[in-house]
Amino acid sequence: MSEREKAEVARWVEGCRSGSRRAQHKLFKHFYSPMLRLCMRYAGTTGEAEDMLSEGFLKVFSNLDKYEETGSFESWMKRVMVNAALDHRRKYDPKVATTDIEEVVDSTEIGYDLNTAVGRMSAEEVVALIQLLPPMTRTVFNLFVFEGFSHAEIAQQLNMSEGTSAWHVNAARTRLKNEIYKRNSEI
Repeated sequence: MSEREKAEVARWVEGCRSGSRRAQHKLFKHFYSPMLRLCMRYAGTTGEAEDMLSEGFLKVFSNLDKYEETGSFESWMKRVMVNAALDHRRKYDPKVATTDIEEVVDSTEIGYDLNTAVGRMSAEEVVALIQLLPPMTRTVFNLFVFEGFSHAEIAQQLNMSEGTSAWHVNAARTRLKNEIYKRNSEI
């Protein structure tokens, strides 16, 4: 983000703190797309992602007094959105989804260049593959890979063991590799 953009965002944040609807609209419009993409990684459908996004923006606007301006606003907002997505997941899908062991294939059997295959995919195709994961596996995978949470942090957030967190990440990687392989062998 450029210095000019950072200054604009800072003005909008101040305006939001003062109750300006126009500043809220500007902030919402500016961050809508990147935050929707973030929510899409946690959601099973676009509608669910939009629900997560709405809940997230509501939390952002009602908790602006907690933003201390020590780091970037976008990073703070991402953390709020991730928490909103997790809250949504807990509220609407409280059961831990698992993968049957028969579905997990040894990735050493796959004889192709995964990086080349992924390099040919669009961001939308990658997100679509992530959305195929079971909800809990998708959530753990996103927290670990995209948000940089440790297995200990994930375990604490989602009330599971660190081993279960690691299992979900491994299961997600295996399923994603298999889906990429399947899609590329059809070409």
